[in-house]
Amino acid sequence: MMMKSIRYALLLLAVSAFSTSVMGQNVKEVIDSVKAGVKAGSVKEAVSTVKGAFAEKVATAETIIGTWVYKEPAVLVTSGRIIVKAIGNASAGKLEDLLTNYFEKANITAENTYFTFNKDGTFIRCVAGHKAEGHWMLGDKLLLGIHNVQTAAVTQHLEDGELTLVVSAGKIMSAMVSLGAIHDTTTNNAIVKLSKKLKGIEGGFCLEKKK
Repeated sequence: MMMKSIRYALLLLAVSAFSTSVMGQNVKEVIDSVKAGVKAGSVKEAVSTVKGAFAEKVATAETIIGTWVYKEPAVLVTSGRIIVKAIGNASAGKLEDLLTNYFEKANITAENTYFTFNKDGTFIRCVAGHKAEGHWMLGDKLLLGIHNVQTAAVTQHLEDGELTLVVSAGKIMSAMVSLGAIHDTTTNNAIVKLSKKLKGIEGGFCLEKKK
């Protein structure tokens, strides 16, 4: 009985530490994962399962093939390959507002912004009507290169049929410019200032697959 109590205490401690690291988001997934780990009868397996609930949603080369159309701004918090939506966080909400206003100013819409990833490693990107072709490669990051020059190293996340492409907040503006959008100094300064308040915050595009 004592060993069982110690096991559960360790499990709760480990999960609590991990939950804090992902800012308490996706609570249902954490709970479901913990239940799965408890059934496995191992604290180590339980924590591993919890981490897997988030890490497994990173996009793979096979899953991003096709054309993805702009839907809305995206804000995520990342730690290595662990990715969560920062729902309810004030800094994340502010970043989303800044991106919404910037995208409107830059005329980024579903009609003129999309990414097409081909099986042969080539891609076409069109941002605010500015089109270019290049090559892509997927490792820990999605690498996009045009004319043999890397233009962006992007964190990719695939969930519920939506592909999210984000970069660290401090690099958002330079990434947008490299992809063909306009530079906005006021927005950039506000984003950089905001990025210092929340470690791991990233922003960019939420895309949906063209049918």
